[in-house]
Amino acid sequence: MDIKKIAEYTLQKIRETGADMGRCSVKSGATTEIYYESGKISMIRTVFSGAVRIGIIDGQREGTAALNSFDTAEIDAAVAEAYEASKHAVADEAEGISELTENRDFVRGVREPDRAALYGLMRGFIDDTARDYPKISFDSISVNHGWSETCYMNTNGVELYESNGLSGFGAMFMGRDGEVTSSFNSVGGSFADTSVPLMDQGLTRQILAETELQTETVSVEGKFEGEIIMPPHFFEDVIYQVCGLFITDNVLIDGTSPWKDALGTAVAAPILNVVSRAACDELPGASALASDGYIAADADVIRSGELKTFLLSRYGAKKLGKERCPGWDGNLCVEPGTSRLEDMIKGVKKGLLVNRFSGGSPAPNGDFTGVAKNSFLIEDGKITRPVSETMISGNFSDILKNITEISCETVNNGSSVYPWAKTSGVTVSGK
Repeated sequence: MDIKKIAEYTLQKIRETGADMGRCSVKSGATTEIYYESGKISMIRTVFSGAVRIGIIDGQREGTAALNSFDTAEIDAAVAEAYEASKHAVADEAEGISELTENRDFVRGVREPDRAALYGLMRGFIDDTARDYPKISFDSISVNHGWSETCYMNTNGVELYESNGLSGFGAMFMGRDGEVTSSFNSVGGSFADTSVPLMDQGLTRQILAETELQTETVSVEGKFEGEIIMPPHFFEDVIYQVCGLFITDNVLIDGTSPWKDALGTAVAAPILNVVSRAACDELPGASALASDGYIAADADVIRSGELKTFLLSRYGAKKLGKERCPGWDGNLCVEPGTSRLEDMIKGVKKGLLVNRFSGGSPAPNGDFTGVAKNSFLIEDGKITRPVSETMISGNFSDILKNITEISCETVNNGSSVYPWAKTSGVTVSGK
């Protein structure tokens, strides 16, 4: 099927309604997956997907419709539905569509999966784990190849197309020593090069080794405010929590963000640099297109601790009278620092290496409380013992302000690049 022709057909139907403006996004894809569970490869499958998203704006009132079909009769009905919905919507002067700047096609990766290579990656990972980490018990492993294409068109003449094919994997597991088990843990990522063993992807070896140790844990004694080391995967979670709470459309429009007036001011330690990255060779899992109808571009979000841009879409920027972020829904990365990880750990008197956090939704001001999982106690500059599930609490904004060191080492998971970071002011509550 040719999704460009489907988009052209949909856009023509939108024009025929006589509405002021409209847009459509057509997506198609296929994912081939090899799945392992219960000690054996249990499934090999290919799943196909397709979707059409429609937006019609008339009199500054927007109506939308979505369908998972490319049938023209169903598209006709969806366009009619969106147009009818626009008649009953509330007028909003911020409604609109992207303007025409440059129309481009972005084609990356391979469309067809190499099933033999995927199977080889799976088999090699299972065998390597059994040999090197015999206490690991897998719940599931998935090795896959995904190919997707997206075409966006609107009545301003914008025509953008992207296709991408890349591989990925994910594994869920625990450490098991007799009847004693650790908490569940996971690894995963996306990649273009299927010649690299899964064991050599990201922090796979380190996390497997740590999980084996976590069958015997100790309880943290007492309550203290200490330093924590954030590995790349946890650091990424913190950055996305901060962005979602403080600098995205919804929280800025409704005025709940503590950072609503912080543009151009210091919101983090001077050594922190957060950037939004568009597709590039280093990040095969990133997109070249923003979902609001623009070509994605790199953007500084936090530079030298100063907030440089809100993560605003076209709508959010218009609504607030501020600038749209060129990479507003892109892939966030943190630039490396100058410290070596081992030296960062040596400087911790008492604290935690926090690998995973489980908690409820944080408060609008960034306060959080939850459980540090798969984590380790740091004492006198050394990672000593795995800890049982331990409560930690603090504030996400304060975590960024209190960062004292960022590692020169980084981990690339195919969609983002993050270093380790050391921060303070987190309360650890043990027995």
